[in-house]
Amino acid sequence: MKTKLSYLFILLYAFMSCQEGSIINDLKIANYSGHPKKITEIITFTNQNINKSISYFDKDGFLTKIESYNLAKSQFPDKRFISDIIVYDSKNKAKRSFETVNPESKKIEAKGNFEKISDSLYKRVSNSDAPSMFLKKLFYFDKNNRLIKTEETGNFNGTSIHTIIIYSYINAVKTEMLVENVAQHKKSKLIYKNVKLDQKANSVYEELVDDRGILQQKVEREFEYY
Repeated sequence: MKTKLSYLFILLYAFMSCQEGSIINDLKIANYSGHPKKITEIITFTNQNINKSISYFDKDGFLTKIESYNLAKSQFPDKRFISDIIVYDSKNKAKRSFETVNPESKKIEAKGNFEKISDSLYKRVSNSDAPSMFLKKLFYFDKNNRLIKTEETGNFNGTSIHTIIIYSYINAVKTEMLVENVAQHKKSKLIYKNVKLDQKANSVYEELVDDRGILQQKVEREFEYY
């Protein structure tokens, strides 16, 4: 009996190890290579609005924290402050959890999880009470573990959300995004231009233009590697 139990435990351990080894980490999902431990990203939109974030990764390529610097204060108009922090728990890599924390009050404002459904499909669910939010996002991957499609549904503060994005690549570099806002019956295309890569083949600069060639946003990134 002990021998049979030992054999079952070995099989179970082997199965779980196999499952864990097949998990797509956050760096791969974002189409980054090498081994970044910190990525600073600044997105400048055509209306000159700026989104800044700093993402931190562990040595296995999973997110540990994202800091968003999108809070402006009237007494410091040229300086950005942390607006929120997302903290990740990846002990169970097949179903990771996260919490959005207010940096000043330390209050948890939203919660969620990100789980593997199959080798080609992952699901993220997030929710909060104030503002009222429930969002579900599906991530689809090709046989090379490359993100090819996302579909997000739910509601945010009373507004219905249903967005589909399809990604195209050439030599592992993103070339365009087809964006469909199903809820508002709108479709658009964003094309990557003037992409600059570092020595690890990660994009440190890119521009996204619409199908008329009009600049919609530019993205700048700084990578710090292990």
